[in-house]
Amino acid sequence: MTSHKAGKHAPNSVQLSYQLIRNTTSPDEKSIGVQSFVANVPAFEILKLETKANLRSYLGEYDPRKRNRVHDAIRRTIDSQPERFIIRNSGMVVTASDVSVDDNAKIATLVDASLINGAQSQGEIRKYRSEVSDSDDPLEDSESPFHVRAMIIVEPDPSEIVETAIARNIVTPIKSITEADARGQLDELAASIEKHLPGTVIKRKESDVEGIDVRKVLQLARLLMPTSVSGNPAAVEKLRAYKNAAQCMTDFCDWYGSTDPSNKRKYDFTVQMAPQALKEYDYWEKHSEWNKQYLWEKTKKGGRAVRRDRETKKINWISPAILFPIMGAMSEFVTKDKEDNWRIQKPTIFKAEEMIRRTANQFRAHESNPILMGRSEAAYDALRIYPQTLVDVLHDVATAD
Repeated sequence: MTSHKAGKHAPNSVQLSYQLIRNTTSPDEKSIGVQSFVANVPAFEILKLETKANLRSYLGEYDPRKRNRVHDAIRRTIDSQPERFIIRNSGMVVTASDVSVDDNAKIATLVDASLINGAQSQGEIRKYRSEVSDSDDPLEDSESPFHVRAMIIVEPDPSEIVETAIARNIVTPIKSITEADARGQLDELAASIEKHLPGTVIKRKESDVEGIDVRKVLQLARLLMPTSVSGNPAAVEKLRAYKNAAQCMTDFCDWYGSTDPSNKRKYDFTVQMAPQALKEYDYWEKHSEWNKQYLWEKTKKGGRAVRRDRETKKINWISPAILFPIMGAMSEFVTKDKEDNWRIQKPTIFKAEEMIRRTANQFRAHESNPILMGRSEAAYDALRIYPQTLVDVLHDVATAD
C-alpha cells in the first residue's frame, strides 16, 4: 500500500502497528477531503490512542461502581474467548487530521489521533493489560493476545470530528451535557462560575465524577429569569425548571451563538446569573429558619422533604421541590445594575424568615407533598406575592417622592 500523506514525524503523531489495513474511502468522502480506512490492529496498540475527542471517557476508571454489564461482557470475552473479540466488538472508531501508511513495515502514522468510539473497550483492554503486566509473565505490546478492528477517519476539520463523535455515539445514548461540552456550548457558563465562585466546577461530561450537574445550574438560573427576559408569562414557563431539566439544557444550547436578540439576551442572562443562582440556592437551603418550621423529614407522599444532621439534628438539606418556588419568587428582585449587569437586589425590608414561613405554609397546603408543591403553579404564584408586593410598594414610594 502506498503512503497517503506526510505526517510521519509530526510531534503529535502516533504509530499503530497493524495486521491488515484497507482504504475504504467512498466517492462522497473523497469529494469533501475525507479518507477512511479499516484496520485489524493488535489490541494493545489501541492503548496508544487518546480519547480527547471522545464524548465519554472510560466510565470505570475513577469509579468502579460505574462498571456495568457492558464492561463485564467485554471482559468475559477477553478472558475466555479473545479470538472472538474482533467479531463480537462493534469496533473502534479513530479520527485523525492526517495519515501515512507504510505497508512494508505494517505501520500507520496518525496525526492528532483520538478514539471517538470504543472508550469502554479500550478501558477494559487497558485494565486487562495492567493485570497481565503485574503477573509473573508480562506480555509486551507486540504480543497482544487478540486483535481489534478499527475504523480510521481522516478528517482535517476539528468541528466535523465533534459532529462525527456525537453521531457515532447516538446508538448508546449520550446525555446532551456531553454533546454541549463537545460543541463548546458550556465554556462561557463554566468560566462565569469559576470567576465568581473560584473552585466551583460543573460536570461537563457524562463520566465526570466531581462537580455540579450543569442541568441543575441551568434550572436555577431559569427560575431567576424575569418575564422581561424570558418573554413568557405563561404557567408553563414558571414550572419548566422543575418539570423539565432536559428542556432547560436544550434551550440553553439553542440560545448559544444565536443571532436572534431574544435568544442572545436569555443566553447572556443565564451565563451572568449562573453563579448568583448557585449562591442564592445555597443560601435558602442552609438557612437556619427552616429549623423552626417543624417539617417532617419524610412524607407519606412525594418522598423526602428535608434531611437533618445526625449530630446536631439541624436541617441541612431541603427538597428542590420546596426551594424551587422560592427561587422563582426571587426573580422579582432580579434587576440590572449601573454597569448593565444582572444581579439579585433584595430590599433591606425583605425578611428571609417571612419568606420561609410562607413557603412552609405552602408546603402544608400542598398535603406536605414536595413533588405536588414543585409542580404547583399556585405555589409559585403564592410565594411571588411577598417580594412582588415589596417591589411595587417601594416603586410607588420612590415615584411619589
